[in-house]
Amino acid sequence: MNNKKILVTATNGNTGFPASKELLKLGFEVRAFVRDPQTKKAKELKELGAEIFVGDIQDIRDVRKSLEGIESAYFVPTYPNVLFQGSTFATAVEKMKTKNVVVLTQWLSSNSHPSVYTKEHWLVDQTFKRLQNTNITFVNPGFFAFVYFMMPEPMLQFGMMPDFGTNAPPSNEDIGLTVAHILKNPEPHIGKTYRVTSRELLKPQEMADIVGKVVGRKIKADVLPESMLLKMLRSYGFPQRDASQVIHYVKDGHNGGFALKAPTTTVQDIVGKPADDFETITRRYLKNNPMVKQSLLNKLRTMGIMMKAITTSKWNMAKFEKEQGFPVFKNMMPSNDSEEWKSEH
Repeated sequence: MNNKKILVTATNGNTGFPASKELLKLGFEVRAFVRDPQTKKAKELKELGAEIFVGDIQDIRDVRKSLEGIESAYFVPTYPNVLFQGSTFATAVEKMKTKNVVVLTQWLSSNSHPSVYTKEHWLVDQTFKRLQNTNITFVNPGFFAFVYFMMPEPMLQFGMMPDFGTNAPPSNEDIGLTVAHILKNPEPHIGKTYRVTSRELLKPQEMADIVGKVVGRKIKADVLPESMLLKMLRSYGFPQRDASQVIHYVKDGHNGGFALKAPTTTVQDIVGKPADDFETITRRYLKNNPMVKQSLLNKLRTMGIMMKAITTSKWNMAKFEKEQGFPVFKNMMPSNDSEEWKSEH
């Protein structure tokens, strides 16, 4: 057992959990920062030997306490409070003199992007870059693979897959593995930024064909009108604040933002294994999904979901964003239209 203890935040989440598991496998002690210690993931990490730290990532008192005795950390800002959490964590690591931090950010991170979340990521990035006593490494994946399977019923029962543009979508597992192997030996990675992707760059219909191969039916990728996408998200119970940002990312995908310089060799270079391909990811994420089975009951259930989406009232995004106090900027643009962004990526 390596006697260096590493802090991982958001360990109940998509990348903090696999990062924690890999660090434990590599022989490190892990302090897993969670809000709820009763989740399946938290209980599993505890059984594997992790120290479960219960706290509020937005409360600097909790963050400072979680950093006691910690030399290295993985910080995952979670929506909708990226800027507040990022500022809190950066302030805390400076105070506690934490030596190494891996920060999860966005491939699209830009100061001219129309998404508030993306601009907040950019501001958090700048905050960490200004730290004098902490070594920073950024991991900036694009559109995650799990997003394609968040509304699976229409795809699996009626062959309707949303077109989010050309992409090399990374798995949660590969992001976590990459982070763990950076933290295993942080020094070569100081000041660097790594984009994790899947093994191949795929057009939307190529992804649909792979899903079709896995589930044994024809799948067709189609662009969902923005109004219909928002109605689907609302009917599935997605928070309106998150949905207001997702529409910008879909536009980025159609504008080639996720295809630029993809795929990368990050996973192979750092972890020492090929990145997951989309078929592997699809099989993993659909393995236990009961909707894969073609049946009358599943079709009726899917028809009910689709009828609910069709009859769901539209969000008034302009009103919502005004009520939420979203800052209003002029001349915003998708990342791939920004010469500054492209020069930095």
